[in-house]
Amino acid sequence: MQMTGPETAGRIWGSKSDGVAEALTHGAGDARESERSTSASTIAHASAELALTDNALICGFALREDAAPRELRAADIAPALLATDGVTWLHFSLANSRATHFLETTPLVPPGFKELLAARNTRPLIEAHTEGLLLAMNDLSFDRSPDSSEVATLWAFATPRLVISARSHPLRSADRLRQQLREGLHVANGIELIEHLFNLRIESLREESEDLAEQVHEVEDRILSGDVPEQRERLGRLRRRCSRLRRHFVYDRAALQKLVARPPGWFAPAANASLKEVADEFAFLLDGVDHLYERAKLLQEELSGWLAEETSKRLYVLSVLSAVILPMTFITGIFGMNVAGLPGTSGDSSFWWTMLLIVAAGALTLGLLRWRKLL
Repeated sequence: MQMTGPETAGRIWGSKSDGVAEALTHGAGDARESERSTSASTIAHASAELALTDNALICGFALREDAAPRELRAADIAPALLATDGVTWLHFSLANSRATHFLETTPLVPPGFKELLAARNTRPLIEAHTEGLLLAMNDLSFDRSPDSSEVATLWAFATPRLVISARSHPLRSADRLRQQLREGLHVANGIELIEHLFNLRIESLREESEDLAEQVHEVEDRILSGDVPEQRERLGRLRRRCSRLRRHFVYDRAALQKLVARPPGWFAPAANASLKEVADEFAFLLDGVDHLYERAKLLQEELSGWLAEETSKRLYVLSVLSAVILPMTFITGIFGMNVAGLPGTSGDSSFWWTMLLIVAAGALTLGLLRWRKLL
């Protein structure tokens, strides 16, 4: 994906950092010698600060079209940033206080990015500036558990020459991007790297959606076959997972569609077309999650109806038994009274006549229920 206007897209705001911008764009060779010195000094200072804590940098890569990606340590950052071609990706952990301090003070990112990090703003956004893309995007957590779809936020700033990202919790897509770069993934510029990150997020969502769909199919088969133990609880868990995905990613879809509808002037048509495909596929996956949520809801309602029907049948059987036993109980109650003059207390066959009367009362009650078509 080729970008137009890299000098504009890669420019860092403010006169104080114009030299840094010139080192990050293809037009660095035309910059004045003093500005180039300022750029080298600024980047070297930033790299020196970062070198104090290598663990603050989760990973870093120098990407060239004609060479395999090269993984960076903190000491390698300054030469990578001063190179006149390729892309540099720096990925930080905000759990490290020195990484947070570096991102708050470095001139490599705009004030808007620093404000997002300071506020830990988790609301998704994708804003195009003359300097580059500013992103806050949700992603699935790296730690996958059977009953959750945990989501965390990735913050990033991307230009054609530089991508700086940060997260508080391990993320699935960012980790997959790191693995693919180690395996030799090639990208032409920083915006294409962000597009690849979007595609990896779509793959993660597709896997999550397929897992949800498989479980919904299984629950549906069991309900239809009458095997319903614990299915209600499973459907509740599935609805919660679908609800989390819908709630967290609906704003990501809106932000991505907004960028595609109003691309910045320095976007090449091919770049916008690629992102449009990403937005369409992302929207399709979320529509699928919506469909699964509705299916789980309908199955839960069907299960509730099935359970209500079963309960009604059992209550009906109990009601018939109560109706049959009631006259029989009435007779036994009468003959159970210990009062003088009670018939049948002295005859040898009184017990059998009483039993016959009880059985006849039950049979008569059953006959009446059948006659009234209650059975």
